[in-house]
Amino acid sequence: METIKFYEPMGTLNFESEHLILFTFRYEDATAQLISNIGGNVTGLDLLNTDFDTGFTVPVNHELTKKYAVIEEGETRPHGSVEEVIFHYPSGEKFFMDIEDSASYVVGIQIVEYMPDGDGED
Repeated sequence: METIKFYEPMGTLNFESEHLILFTFRYEDATAQLISNIGGNVTGLDLLNTDFDTGFTVPVNHELTKKYAVIEEGETRPHGSVEEVIFHYPSGEKFFMDIEDSASYVVGIQIVEYMPDGDGED
């Protein structure tokens, strides 16, 4: 995933603004990555304070979601709630972990895109 090249939200920040955030997980030598859109009138470090206990939504059709997430059954919206994170070992084996438990294994959080008009439908 490409790194954000320019970030100056203070002049354009509004309640429609959206940030695309990349979460990287590691359990033993297995890894997982998920993308989430976070909207509203927040920036920088405030965005990185995500609570996985109250539901963690991701764009259902994103390539990382398809590889690393189990979406709650019955989700038909463009964004769905993650039930489990799928960790991939280098050997090809997979390990499933509940989303709340996976919060302890986050090793990286990165803002990868800022959309002042909140047009990040994915």
